[in-house]
Amino acid sequence: MKDREYGEFVERLRSESDIVSIISGYVSLHKKGKNFWGCCPFHNEKTPSFSVAPEKGFFYCFGCQTGGNIFSFLMKIENIGFSDAVKLLAGKLNIPLPEREKTEQERYLEREQDRLFHAHELASAFFYSCLTKTNLAHTAREYLTRRGISDESIALFKLGFAPPSWDRLVSALTKRDISADIMIKSGLAVAKNAGGSMYDRFRNRIMFPICDLRGRVVGFGGRVIDESHPKYLNSPETPIFNKRHILFGLNIAEKYIKATGQAVVVEGYLDAITAHAAGIQNTVASLGTAFTLEQAKALRSAREIVFAYDSDGAGQKATARALEIARRQGVTIKIVDIPDGKDPDEYIKKHGADAFKLLITNSLSVVDYHLQTALRATDFSTLEGKVAVVNKMIPILAALDNEVEINGYITQIADSLSIDEASVRSELRKFLIFNKKDKIVKMGKDITAIHLRDNHITALAQAEKNLIRFMCEDRSIIPYVQVQLRLEDVRDELRKKIMKLIFNAYNMEKNIADVNFLEALGAEADNELSHIMLMDIDLNNVAQMVDDCLKTIRLTSLKDLYEQHRLRADELQRMGDSSFLQELAESQRINDEISKLHQS
Repeated sequence: MKDREYGEFVERLRSESDIVSIISGYVSLHKKGKNFWGCCPFHNEKTPSFSVAPEKGFFYCFGCQTGGNIFSFLMKIENIGFSDAVKLLAGKLNIPLPEREKTEQERYLEREQDRLFHAHELASAFFYSCLTKTNLAHTAREYLTRRGISDESIALFKLGFAPPSWDRLVSALTKRDISADIMIKSGLAVAKNAGGSMYDRFRNRIMFPICDLRGRVVGFGGRVIDESHPKYLNSPETPIFNKRHILFGLNIAEKYIKATGQAVVVEGYLDAITAHAAGIQNTVASLGTAFTLEQAKALRSAREIVFAYDSDGAGQKATARALEIARRQGVTIKIVDIPDGKDPDEYIKKHGADAFKLLITNSLSVVDYHLQTALRATDFSTLEGKVAVVNKMIPILAALDNEVEINGYITQIADSLSIDEASVRSELRKFLIFNKKDKIVKMGKDITAIHLRDNHITALAQAEKNLIRFMCEDRSIIPYVQVQLRLEDVRDELRKKIMKLIFNAYNMEKNIADVNFLEALGAEADNELSHIMLMDIDLNNVAQMVDDCLKTIRLTSLKDLYEQHRLRADELQRMGDSSFLQELAESQRINDEISKLHQS
């Protein structure tokens, strides 16, 4: 089946599926009005906040803000990709699944991947046998025993041992008809010279098989048992292995992450193995590399990610990088602050499983972690130290969207440093202005720089949501909105993305209910659109409401712009910079435009 035909087949599945019937197989639903309600399967709740709208084909949880269409639901509930969700839905509807016609290149790559998977499975069995059944691994077994790694853990993670011989694995794979080309492409062997001779990449190392989510071995990590270097050696990138996309132990931990809604991320293989043995089975490791966006996406079934990296300097830097990556995924982020400069493996060995579980329970929010780190690293008894801590915390506060959180943390920072809250607010105000943050937050009565009140923010958000809903309900509105609306005036990035896709779909004569459109949204925008489609709004006199929404969005943008120029003019005038006159002129021009818009 060609791509176009495959797309039509997927659209057929969507249109013929009964979203209430499918979701009822996972959730007990009861009709209330036009929609069906039940307890959300994606977070623990006793009062139903999970709604399904059969007419629109969307679901949305008002508790955890998870939503989407029927494919989104199956992907989330089963933790599968889109193509697997298509297969699953086709099976539920008893519709035969056609196969997309593959190119010769695709068929070649598929055959090559199969050979690479096969080679890795044979290598894993070889290493495991060497560790558990031969005298070659006597020292390796002693090392694992000293590290507290049990036979059960060895079997669960299929740990192995690469013997010190130069070509023991190459010989074994050759006997199993694995070609030299596949051995080299897999990274299991290294070419010695142009003549075709090879040697084993991994020698005299404890071997950690790295598996994909389906449990297929895609690579290895090898640890020395002596003082040689490098201490750890990973497989190179191959057609089936990219360390940016893989988390060690996820194939084992996934069901526990799904059950608890929480993933614990550690740095090293042994940290993950020890945590599992201690009963913390929702633990994965980031392969000793920086946590990546792809790894964050692999944890899509987690509502909360807890980072338990080493507490040394390198671990703190790795934590800071990981937090920035994970924050973009819209999940709750927590950090375990491990005492004594320990890593999870050492801490569990010394203090026990219950002590480490308590650290996870008491894990810190992102802001608390950064504040504690800054306070520990700085002598804040001095004026310079107080300034340094505030400077470190201001960008972190600026990244927050919730004004209650911001106010609470401002108070906490001021109390910790024994300084006045107003000074922290002043620094935050200056940071937001000079960095031109596209956000408006209300941070207390003494903040005059950012003055929009809650009702204005709510009105803006409601206007953006209403416009999207109107366009989804009536396509004839789209070209009018497209001409009248300046997308840069839309403050919320998710709603801006949805509007762009609506315009693009209309211009290409596509339906916004088309699966390709919904797939292009991404998880966060999908959730937002689902929420908008399930909102209870008045659809009478839509033409006037559209104009009101457009006016609200433009006015809010102009008022924000006016304040930015006015405050910058004040700041420049205090600094003695004559360019403040230009800023004043621009603020006056914007104010005139606001007046005209009010009169229209």
